[in-house]
Amino acid sequence: MLSDDDSWTKRFHLAMRTTMENLGHRMFVEGQFELTPPQYFMLYCIQNERQCTVSQLADKMHVKPSAITVMLDRLEQHGCIVRIRDQADRRVVYVQLTETGSEYLEQVMQIRKQMIQQCLKQLPQQEFDAFLNTLEKIAAFSDKLDMKTIIDSVLSSKHREKD
Repeated sequence: MLSDDDSWTKRFHLAMRTTMENLGHRMFVEGQFELTPPQYFMLYCIQNERQCTVSQLADKMHVKPSAITVMLDRLEQHGCIVRIRDQADRRVVYVQLTETGSEYLEQVMQIRKQMIQQCLKQLPQQEFDAFLNTLEKIAAFSDKLDMKTIIDSVLSSKHREKD
């Protein structure tokens, strides 16, 4: 039987997964957008940086630069980005959004914004305030997590179970 901590974790995970599915993947399926969710995420990262290198983008997306290149090729074919070689170091390639890329991203962001607002409007003001305060606290706590220690602890306990 699950302990209370396990039960809360399971409920939290299910609620987050369902929310992200409904506000993410499902939106893309029903919206029949021209780009994929990872491509939109890439546009979002580029927009936030204004101009970034392929290496910076790969770091942000936690993938190898070679994986980014294929996605950038597709975004370039759609007219969403341009690549600019650094004049001082030709090995460095910068990526910038085009007007088309900005428009694609803005469209998706507006749809997501309206979806989130529709959900949040269902809550009474007091519940909304409590929810947002709690979510902001969880975000701050997760920012400070010692991931390496947690991962090492779980992995080492799994190894001990095998022995």
